[in-house]
Amino acid sequence: MNKILTTMVLLGGYSGWSLGAIELGDNLSISGFGSGSYTESDHSSPLLVQRNIVDESCFDCDTTFGLQLDYFNSGFKASVQVVKRPQDNWDEPELEWAYVGYDWQDISVAAGRQRLPLFLASEYYYVGHAYTAARPPEVYDSALGITAYNGVSLSWSHELSDALTALVTPYIGFKDKNKVHYNEQTDFEFEAKSVMGFDVNLFGDGSRWHFSYVQANYNQVLTLYNVNQPLPAGGSIIIPQVAIPSDDQSITLWSLGTQYEFGQSKLTIEGQMNDLSSSFYIMGEHHFRMFTPYLTYGMELSSSEHKESDSYLIGARVNVLDNVSLNLEWQYFEVYKGNGPFMTLDVIPQDRTAQLYTVMLSFVF
Repeated sequence: MNKILTTMVLLGGYSGWSLGAIELGDNLSISGFGSGSYTESDHSSPLLVQRNIVDESCFDCDTTFGLQLDYFNSGFKASVQVVKRPQDNWDEPELEWAYVGYDWQDISVAAGRQRLPLFLASEYYYVGHAYTAARPPEVYDSALGITAYNGVSLSWSHELSDALTALVTPYIGFKDKNKVHYNEQTDFEFEAKSVMGFDVNLFGDGSRWHFSYVQANYNQVLTLYNVNQPLPAGGSIIIPQVAIPSDDQSITLWSLGTQYEFGQSKLTIEGQMNDLSSSFYIMGEHHFRMFTPYLTYGMELSSSEHKESDSYLIGARVNVLDNVSLNLEWQYFEVYKGNGPFMTLDVIPQDRTAQLYTVMLSFVF
């Protein structure tokens, strides 16, 4: 296995998903990606973090578009990626990463805004064409859609044998702010004070193992809108906005994932555990030339390891072109405790099952 290629993939400097990157010079290229969908559920409560899908036809719940500029010169590299995420307006895209780095033999260092390497698909999280399903599984929602940090990383790649390569990446993050629009009545703002973690990958012939650890200290502001406040004398008033700060919070997250290829089939298993919950999924897929059917089962558990929800997904992906894919999916959710995939915070829906239908088109260039 090419160790340099492996390192570049994990650091986000490799645009293997970008089959038609536009060369702007000997060392400079621009590439892009996007996804759009028709989606609808059979439940009035919003589903899925940052997407809030309800029982109405939605053509904008998954809309994503990104541009990436990459520069390489000997060992020096620089990369900038700007993304209109599903939760963003077109005139307010997010700077997903902007870093400079240097590669020297088996060592690579990078500084700036970088992608949090929490899961198997974190480096290409918004590139819908790069993964099989229309969306990453709900395990990826455990970080509430926070995907980047400001800081420094150091990667070391080492060939353990002819068929096994290891890539180890410790990183440190500094002060940063992230805002999460949870639902129409709730926003979260997180001010990270410090982030520390490490990421370990093992690449074999047709296999990959991924382990990640991150610990973050932060301040939080919970903002509630149109709060119905009862009055002591009876009746109530509507308070337009209430901000509730919570300082000196911390969270620790561990994740473990693996992928194995068996000829034209692939099995993916991944899970995470944090201070508030744990979750995992199992996904199987089989490639028939341009057509790939897949099945996914997921489970979410509380901090006390009691099952909170299940999800079942049946889907098919069609590679329309080398750089264009179409996904057709049906997903079923069942909630036993808590809210599961429902974005309702403290309000538990009376109907605890939901079906989700998706047709998604993704592309890269």
